[in-house]
Amino acid sequence: MNEIIIDYREKADELISFLQSQGIAVKVEKLSFGDYLLDGAVTVERKCASDFVTSIIDGRLFKQVANLKRHAPRPVLIIEGNPYRTGFNMDNRAIEGALLSLQTVWYLPVLFSKTLIETAGRLIMICKQHAEFNDVVTLRWGYRPKRLATRKLYLLQGLPGIGPDLAKRMLDHFDSVSGIFNASIKELTTVKGIGSTKAKKIREILD
Repeated sequence: MNEIIIDYREKADELISFLQSQGIAVKVEKLSFGDYLLDGAVTVERKCASDFVTSIIDGRLFKQVANLKRHAPRPVLIIEGNPYRTGFNMDNRAIEGALLSLQTVWYLPVLFSKTLIETAGRLIMICKQHAEFNDVVTLRWGYRPKRLATRKLYLLQGLPGIGPDLAKRMLDHFDSVSGIFNASIKELTTVKGIGSTKAKKIREILD
């Protein structure tokens, strides 16, 4: 089951009810950064459109983004509502500039939603995609997986010539990491995508 931790300062009764109705495990805790933590990995900062614009005006926005980038490995910003229609007397080019800066300079993904329930839908989609992604692909560059299934894939991708798809095929074929580590060269070649040369290199590493 996917899990979402919601910061206790969020007014989220409606959101919690909706998430739970969709099979999401929800906890309300104090988060040091962001408003939501998805599956222990993705930190989401949620801003309504008016707060987004005022944060540009008073200079809070990029300070908050700097903190997110410093402390949250995988941050995402969700803007709820239309930032170009908030009633504030602010040039649309300034808003567009801030959005472009977030995505191209700070490398912060920015998502949009119209309502709180639509925001909840975005959170659920991120959770599900994160789980599906980690079932097949593991980022080895500085990434430290937490789920057992993902740790197995992470370990196998350290072997020569083993990418995410092949790691999953090996696990499906041998049922366990120990089964793979104890397999002979001939047994390794029974996995689609592993020839004798690759199998010998794997055994060299393991031995």
